[in-house]
Amino acid sequence: MCDHAHAIVNNIDKRVAFLGTVPLFRHLSGDTLNAIAGRMRVLQVEDGDFVFLAGTRADAVNLLAGGRIKVIRETEAGQEVILRMIQPGDLFGGAGGWGEERYPASAVALGPAVVLRLPARAFTALIGEHPDFAMAVIHQLAERLRLAERRIEELQTQRVERRLAHTLLRLADKVGVKTDQGIRIDLPLSRQDLADLAGTTLSTASRTLSTWDQRGLIAAGRERVTILNPHQLVAIAEDLPEAQATDP
Repeated sequence: MCDHAHAIVNNIDKRVAFLGTVPLFRHLSGDTLNAIAGRMRVLQVEDGDFVFLAGTRADAVNLLAGGRIKVIRETEAGQEVILRMIQPGDLFGGAGGWGEERYPASAVALGPAVVLRLPARAFTALIGEHPDFAMAVIHQLAERLRLAERRIEELQTQRVERRLAHTLLRLADKVGVKTDQGIRIDLPLSRQDLADLAGTTLSTASRTLSTWDQRGLIAAGRERVTILNPHQLVAIAEDLPEAQATDP
């Protein structure tokens, strides 16, 4: 766990400073940031711990301060499907703040993590007390809606190869680390994880990743992927002619 995440646990000034770096809170006044930080509760979790479970009461809006979290849902067959990968500064599990009674999915820690939890009632009160916070929440909801619409459009209209390319590029943008080889996605992800995120089957994801590995676009390890040719991957994602991509 990084030093700033440890400092956030017991130091409200550090908490305020961190909130000021989060896109949702970046343009809020100092008074508003202090009001939010003062009502937040700190939750420290270890690898494999649940931040919340699907179906339980949505009693808080969550902000990741350190570590990594995955948001998952189980199918009727008991299969775990990854919906989102959460990085520091990401808001997640906001169901209670949006008026839902229960969490629709579960959140699990991928290693030690620090979560700032704003009780749902405090969240609602802050909206009424601080107009700048209310506007920030509106912008956040609009952004989430745009992302959801884009995701639905991808699932409905794009070939599997394009969806998988978009998935890798989004992960690279969030957790990519530049190396001598290329951009390493600094997160352990199985091929099933990538299939879930791209909305496809394990066999199709594995076949596509193997093809890209052979073509030199990526280096696909067991749980690590390095993008060797990002321009070609962008061409596949955007369905450009020069990609010369074939749909598996």
